[in-house]
Amino acid sequence: MEAMKSILFSILLIMIFIACENNKESPSEGNPDQLLNFESLVAEDNSLNAGESTLIKANATGYQLSYNWSASAGDLLGTGSEVIYAASPCHAGSNEISCTVIDGHNQSQTKSIIIVVF
Repeated sequence: MEAMKSILFSILLIMIFIACENNKESPSEGNPDQLLNFESLVAEDNSLNAGESTLIKANATGYQLSYNWSASAGDLLGTGSEVIYAASPCHAGSNEISCTVIDGHNQSQTKSIIIVVF
């Protein structure tokens, strides 16, 4: 019984330690003096068959970044710097995916890519 209490107490301490570590400032917050730099917008695949999907990554640095995504057709799943683009079966052709990155100083930059759907 004492061994079980010791084990449970140890697990509780570990969970508290992990929770406290997660409360530290996130590295994505960045430095308040760092300027926004939207380096690239990249898709794993630039051409898809209808109904397929691909990962799209926005590579940016700066202070307190937020990401706004849009697509001319199809669906965007997720939030943040990476989303999944799911090609719509009804919209074959060139589909534009755009991402606007906004920093904590309300500066923004936008990039777009084209994904061809067959």
